[in-house]
Amino acid sequence: MSQDYVRLKAREALSATGGNRREAGQLLRVWSETDPDLKKALVAPFLGNLCALAVQRAASTGAARQPRAATAQDDSKALLSTIGSNLAQTMSTTRQNQAPPPRSSARHRQAVATLAAAYKKKD
Repeated sequence: MSQDYVRLKAREALSATGGNRREAGQLLRVWSETDPDLKKALVAPFLGNLCALAVQRAASTGAARQPRAATAQDDSKALLSTIGSNLAQTMSTTRQNQAPPPRSSARHRQAVATLAAAYKKKD
């Protein structure tokens, strides 16, 4: 019944706006502000995902936003010192970090050796 009601109101909005979809959508939104049944029917298919998104956002920012003394001040000082440093990379920097690449595992080395041997045989 609820999706039938949404469909009926959407058709009514389209006829009221002369077939203009953008204006019909806006009209439907205005109607949903005063019609709780319409609003509930419009939101119902998305409610589960909206709730999951709210929980995901709360979980990801909850750990990051635990209060610490002078966090914002420390962060801004660190940012300013990094920006002012000659060693800081910019968007146009072409130099790479001087740290050596991480060591590969024995399994990875074996896979690369097998691939190299396979290409050697073809040539």
